[in-house]
Amino acid sequence: MLLKRPHYQIPPLTEAQSLLERIKEQFPLTELPSQLWEYVYYDTFDSRLFKNQQLLRQETRTDVEDESWLCWLSLTGNRVLQRGRSPVQESVIEQLPSIPLRPLLEPILHPRALLSLFKISVHQQWLVWKNKDEKTVLRVMLESTKLFRENQLEDLQNRLVILPFRGYPKPSQQINRFCREEGLEELNDDLFQIVCSILELKPGSYQPKPKLKLSPLGRTDQALRSILRASTKVMDLNHQGTIEAPDTEFLHDFRVACRRARSALNQLKGVFSPEQIQGFRDDFAWLSDRTGPTRDLDVYLLDFNSYQAQLPAEQQADLEAFRELLQTENAKEQKLLAKDLQSKRYQKFRSNWEGFLTDQTPSTTTGGAAEVRKTASKRLLRSYHRCLAEGKAIDQDSPDEALHDLRKSCKKLRYLLEFFESLWPSKEFQGILKPLKALQEDLGQFNDCSVQQESLKNFGDMLAKQQPVPAQTLVAMGMLVSTLNQRQAEARQRFQASFSGFASTRTQNRFNLLFQQPILVEELN
Repeated sequence: MLLKRPHYQIPPLTEAQSLLERIKEQFPLTELPSQLWEYVYYDTFDSRLFKNQQLLRQETRTDVEDESWLCWLSLTGNRVLQRGRSPVQESVIEQLPSIPLRPLLEPILHPRALLSLFKISVHQQWLVWKNKDEKTVLRVMLESTKLFRENQLEDLQNRLVILPFRGYPKPSQQINRFCREEGLEELNDDLFQIVCSILELKPGSYQPKPKLKLSPLGRTDQALRSILRASTKVMDLNHQGTIEAPDTEFLHDFRVACRRARSALNQLKGVFSPEQIQGFRDDFAWLSDRTGPTRDLDVYLLDFNSYQAQLPAEQQADLEAFRELLQTENAKEQKLLAKDLQSKRYQKFRSNWEGFLTDQTPSTTTGGAAEVRKTASKRLLRSYHRCLAEGKAIDQDSPDEALHDLRKSCKKLRYLLEFFESLWPSKEFQGILKPLKALQEDLGQFNDCSVQQESLKNFGDMLAKQQPVPAQTLVAMGMLVSTLNQRQAEARQRFQASFSGFASTRTQNRFNLLFQQPILVEELN
């Protein structure tokens, strides 16, 4: 059980010193040398530590040399979970030094980078209360903090913190009674929360797939613009991170947001005139082409350890030449991508796109004026039945391309469902999403294995042209191709079972009932 550590807000520093003197006069407290610290708080862009009720703070004492600590804290009460002398860097978790914290943090953070949220200066004045046996029974700290903002120090607040020792309740009770009699206000928010409020930081608020709330009776053109604005917001939030690339997830979320916007434009044809949106379709196709190579290389590097693990232990090191090639190509593509995202073409696209999104002029098309729920029902049923038709046509002799096409159709259906989810009860929606997710999982694995086999062959050709390249590296890559081929065959075998669930009478009836179409003869159970 944690002891309560009351925090009291106290007046400006001159008055705070006077308060401290009165406390020293009334209670047997001894003053210790003051300390000056700088605290830097870290988290990932998507607040993975905060969502786990945790904080990561680098504490550097500036009035002495060589005293820097990395503290892993609980969000509630700032309880120390782990503390070590290794400072943190603004880097991906793999680049953290081998310290006790690393294996604990890695499962939470991977593959995201630790980014600095803010820095504060903390001046601490300590008082200790010792009993007749010279045992410390209470500590009191006067803490004055300043915020580093735009290369300037900004005064925050002064706090009086009571730190009791277990088994000695009376000194704490007396000090707290004194503080209340002085009219001091007890603080409920800790320092982290206070600074976040000042800086208007909202940890945990980022959503790579924003939840939309559409009006069922609203116009389809208004709904489509809402869908597109939500995807654009995610693009904008990840734009700079995609350029600087502190981790791979910025590009991933940027690319997915682009793909969602592109899918909405392509699947909701007729809502706006072709003249209004054709140029934007071309722009999103361009972004897809430009982000694809870097993302593919990111995935290879993220999965590299798993590739090695698929080989016998004595052959795993043979892949290092392949890793070096991936890193070299990734650096080249990232540089080109950063240039594209800062180009005049991107700036022109983003400016024109913003004008389109903020335009309140109603669409003149029939599809744009239609009620969005009616439009959604029609498009969802059409997309679902297309998936059914494509899946039922696949047999043992069907080419791989048939499964690839079905995967694309299922992805389109998934996007449509996510766009319009708010128009129907959540429970019913989950009933149709579950079999679709299972089917997508198998189709995704099948596609990934296919793409990776082809890429490995191409990378092998690139390596073969370099001199010198160890022959065992090419042999190891060939073994990986064989392994991926086997995994692809297994995914294809699982396809029939997952498609059966997706195409079952029960699932078809769920779709038909939800979107107001006649159900099949067989009843729902």
